[in-house]
Amino acid sequence: MEFIKILQGPTWITIEGKDNSRQRAIVTLLHGNEPSGLKAIHRFLQEEITPATNLGIFIVSVNAALLQPYFSHRYLPDETDFNRCFPNTLNNKSSNAQELLAIKIIDTLLEYEPEAIVDTHNTSAHSDAFAVAVSSRKEVLQLSQLFTNKLVVLDQELGTLIEQDLNCPVVTIEFGGFLDPKADTLALDTLQNFVSSDSLFNAAISQIQLLEKPLRLEISKSAHLHYSASVQDEADITIYNTIDQMNFSLIKADTAIGWAGKNGIKDLFVKAVNGKNSCPELFLEQNGFLTTRVPMTIFMATTDAHIASNDCLMYLCPEDGIERIESSFDESE
Repeated sequence: MEFIKILQGPTWITIEGKDNSRQRAIVTLLHGNEPSGLKAIHRFLQEEITPATNLGIFIVSVNAALLQPYFSHRYLPDETDFNRCFPNTLNNKSSNAQELLAIKIIDTLLEYEPEAIVDTHNTSAHSDAFAVAVSSRKEVLQLSQLFTNKLVVLDQELGTLIEQDLNCPVVTIEFGGFLDPKADTLALDTLQNFVSSDSLFNAAISQIQLLEKPLRLEISKSAHLHYSASVQDEADITIYNTIDQMNFSLIKADTAIGWAGKNGIKDLFVKAVNGKNSCPELFLEQNGFLTTRVPMTIFMATTDAHIASNDCLMYLCPEDGIERIESSFDESE
């Protein structure tokens, strides 16, 4: 807490490495309630480590972290999710403070010319650690496997840092739940490997669980979402409060994940590439339960109703791919 109070605002730190002809970078605390990466960096600074290469560190949402109670706010009440502020920044002449900071982060990283960038996060609920990127090319796989054996490859424009062209491999690492001490330990150990390894890109590719083109299950802004072990009558959708225990599990068809209200699944939306709502192909109401229609792997399933309502309930990958499911569904209907 003393360290974050000293910073006061977004901070760029550089540390000279043993090989000062190369650079690596860490971006942390894009969300003010996800501190595992920050804790690891604080330890590095305390121990005055000398990294293998020059190291740049961007500590971003310090203001949100300092809003009391400390480390409880993803972003300030009058702001939006910072990791949704990147796609419209470069051509937006009327940028707000968050978008201007996003431009500053991009410009700083481009000028620093790192050989790799790691963006550290925590999940809002229980989860294994996993990496997120926008490609699965060799360098991304080699970088990801320093941290985890799971890689999610996004193909949707969300406004994240990893979508930017920064002239090097960029991965987001979700170390696990923000209250999980194992996440702090994993962040410290793996970031230590990242900053101390002489080479990041010589290792053979290990076996990685690859989840490509995930879909987002979202809920209507006007709908009342509830998490519980029992149905709440006034809720439009009630999701099991143990849904996070299913993260990275293959869920069979006809698996209940909660209860549907009077509107059934009409308040839920899964946007396909063509903009169509694919929710009816993936979920259905069955005897009052909200049930999976097809086998799928889910991840980033949260139990935080605020995050779920303002971002998404979960990500999912249908076992057979959404194109095949939509085709089969159209024929059967």
